[in-house]
Amino acid sequence: MYFKTIYVIADNPFGKLIAEWSANNGIEVISTKKDNHLDEKIDGVVHFHTDHDFVKEDEEIREFLIKNHKIDHKVDLNGTKIATLSNFEIWVARNRPKNILFLGDKELVKNERLFSFLEDIGFLEEVGK
Repeated sequence: MYFKTIYVIADNPFGKLIAEWSANNGIEVISTKKDNHLDEKIDGVVHFHTDHDFVKEDEEIREFLIKNHKIDHKVDLNGTKIATLSNFEIWVARNRPKNILFLGDKELVKNERLFSFLEDIGFLEEVGK
């Protein structure tokens, strides 16, 4: 997999879903709180959303990290699948983050496109080898 460690926000349904997916893919997951010096732990942040609908708290975390010189990427799950995957792969290849924070609204756990995107991340890794 691309990442060594994925960080998620504790007590968040999206974070719990990402933790389950990561465990099935052999990636370490660390649950953290937004005030735990995230900028000292991560290389970047990936913010999942649909049609630029962001939760205020997630956007505040993302802005804090950007101000502290962390790389960021937004994944619009309602975007064209091929373009979304391609943009993500290019971003990862260019930046090579190892410790990354995944952010997303609790409503995304119901979005079938999230599951499809997560499955395809593994596919892209195989293609890149």
